[in-house]
Amino acid sequence: MTEWTNWFQQQLKASGDSLIWAIERLDTSLHLELPPDAEYFGSWHPVRHIWHITLYEQLVAVPSMMQWLGDPAIPEIEWDDGDSRWETVEDKSAASLTAVFQEVRQQQIELLPQFKPEDWARTLDTVWEVQPLSMVVTKTFQHTYEHADPLLRMGLWWKPDA
Repeated sequence: MTEWTNWFQQQLKASGDSLIWAIERLDTSLHLELPPDAEYFGSWHPVRHIWHITLYEQLVAVPSMMQWLGDPAIPEIEWDDGDSRWETVEDKSAASLTAVFQEVRQQQIELLPQFKPEDWARTLDTVWEVQPLSMVVTKTFQHTYEHADPLLRMGLWWKPDA
């Protein structure tokens, strides 16, 4: 594969679109409900998946990508995405959370053309030990699909009580 920038732009866009598609398949009355079967659907409110991914991308993904553009390595991260932090989120609407997610995702897509072809294989010390840029960006869309999967399951099979 020679066109890394274009390929990663497509992957970040597609995985982001998949996440939005997933939350939109779910009845809005369920967005802040805990799913009925934690083993199959997971144990988070549907919109918490969106918030979690956005927080990860703001605190880990974007700063990690910036290392290849000359920013210092981010220190060992202790990002709090636990229940107590989730409770402090003021606007938990899917519309608000997906809007922020889309802004952060777009920021990453716009960073991609700034990387040189050799950056994709060049390794730096990251929060995942020494890794190439290609791993950092791959981790972002893998993580998106990891959370889109339970949301898609919810959208397919979890219906509000009639």
